[in-house]
Amino acid sequence: MKKKMALALSLAMAATTLAPAAVSAADEQVTLTIMSSIQTEDEGKLESAIADAYMEQNPNVKIEFISVANNDLDAQITTMAASDDLPDAFYMNCAFMSTALDMGIVADSSKYISDEYKADVLPEVLDYATVDGNLMFIPWFQIPVALIYRTDWLEQAGIDKIETMDDFREAAKAFTDISGNYGFSMVGTRNGSGEARFSVYDKAYGVNEVYQNDSGEWESDLTSDNFKTALESFVNLDLEDGTVPAGASETAYQDAVTYFANEQTGLIISGSNAVGAILNRNPELAGKLGSVAIPAGTTEDGRHVTNLQVSGYAITSTCEHPEEMAAYLEFAASYDNAVSFGSQTGRIPVTESALADEAFSGDEYTGFKDCMQYSIPYSTFPGYAEVQDIMGEAYNSMLTGTSLDDAMATVDSRITDLLAEYNK
Repeated sequence: MKKKMALALSLAMAATTLAPAAVSAADEQVTLTIMSSIQTEDEGKLESAIADAYMEQNPNVKIEFISVANNDLDAQITTMAASDDLPDAFYMNCAFMSTALDMGIVADSSKYISDEYKADVLPEVLDYATVDGNLMFIPWFQIPVALIYRTDWLEQAGIDKIETMDDFREAAKAFTDISGNYGFSMVGTRNGSGEARFSVYDKAYGVNEVYQNDSGEWESDLTSDNFKTALESFVNLDLEDGTVPAGASETAYQDAVTYFANEQTGLIISGSNAVGAILNRNPELAGKLGSVAIPAGTTEDGRHVTNLQVSGYAITSTCEHPEEMAAYLEFAASYDNAVSFGSQTGRIPVTESALADEAFSGDEYTGFKDCMQYSIPYSTFPGYAEVQDIMGEAYNSMLTGTSLDDAMATVDSRITDLLAEYNK
């Protein structure tokens, strides 16, 4: 890992010759404050190296990070906005985009990015980061959701491909036999991590969780047969097939990754960052990982889907140096920095040029690159966090004994009340 970190540092330094220079009148001394959740994670050193390299190229610019855990970031920004004490930029969680826009605390980043950067960013990424015509943040990396699998086990099982949820179920059963343990690392916790994974699963069955009709009223498919089928098939991977490690209702993301890395399972629905997490735990799995787009559901409306999970920094409306901030954020996403950061972390580039690098040409990234075409825009429903919790309660309660009918009755009651609240 130390060698990888050294490589990342050297590439960040090399990138200084390729990135846009900051726009500072007469070399004015500029301090940029950035609230970052990355700083609280293992990747914080990589982010700091990028900032150090930029400051060396631009000695009049000083970058100061404010470290805040991701789970606390949205609340912290809300508090700082109330006291008129916002940083110059903050890490934007996609679930916070609509709220931030309503609060008026974010500048439209499209006014500050260069034509060269805009032309290189994938169109799907720009669409994902845009709400009501406003580019809510400058994209840095993405973590699309796909299905990671053991390529050697798939060959051993004699399965050609995983295209549909029936194929997925067959693979889960076969991998359970091959491993002698289980097949699928289900994240069954009732939290954002589990709910995000189930969300792409139910969407694969044609579920539109919440949307506006022609009259502008909010509607939901959570009471539909498609959702009921998705919910039942998901929990039955555990309850009926026995392909999921015991205690699925309490299995968090880190637990699921550990099961996979320990070769107790061979399937996991996750973002591309799980590739790095798995290989860091078990380097011997290098060359044995593959990925495919989320399999299409078995309903008539079945489809491939993904959540791109684009990430980056929003320039706040109170930032006094938005051009300089944009120049730094483009530097972070520039070719060498994006390739180095992405290859170390699995947080893959948002630009066409960097994504085409050989570092992302292996089987482990095939599905993540392919699934981008199936991206569905992030919901703009103001109460979407509660929609996710409704789904989380449904699968989590069924994993601990609630019947399908009772779970669906609760879903019906909660979503009906929620929509009524927003349709007043």
